[in-house]
Amino acid sequence: MSTLAVSAMALALFLLPLASGAQSPSSLPSPVGLREHGRQVFADKCGTCHDADAAKKLPDGSTLLERLAARQDPQVKLATRLKSMSEQDARGVSLYMEGLIEQFRVAKKTSGQK
Repeated sequence: MSTLAVSAMALALFLLPLASGAQSPSSLPSPVGLREHGRQVFADKCGTCHDADAAKKLPDGSTLLERLAARQDPQVKLATRLKSMSEQDARGVSLYMEGLIEQFRVAKKTSGQK
């Protein structure tokens, strides 16, 4: 997924409540604040198995971050776990994970790995 597509998806997730009139713009957290909230939620709810940065080796030797980064649309797989969270928690975790996935992909390209 291109950086532009990821940015558009993140923006859509952020603005979705506005379209439905659910919250006023002043009551929404900033993208940075929402991402930080997502980091905290991920660390609390997912960190035991995946570590706070999603880089903990799983029994098969892979990491959640590797698995998500290998997918064409990691949000589809991630959504299976986010559906049990509140809308704000899910949006925050989604933004947080998008950032980690992008960093992982860039680092992988830079190091020449496939």
